[in-house]
Amino acid sequence: MSLYTIVFVLVAILIIAGLAVFGLLVVKLDKWIDRKERLGRESIYKENRKENSD
Repeated sequence: MSLYTIVFVLVAILIIAGLAVFGLLVVKLDKWIDRKERLGRESIYKENRKENSD
C-alpha cells in the first residue's frame, strides 16, 4: 500500500468518527433541551415510547 492510501483511509476513518461523535452530541443536546423546556410536562420521548408499545 502506498502512503497516500494509508493517509486517505486514516482521514476517512477520522471524518466518520467525527460525524458519529457530532451525532451523539446532537442527540444529547436535544434530550437536554427537551428536559430543560418541559417544566413538568411529559417528554416527547416518553410519548413516543408509549405509542410504539401499543
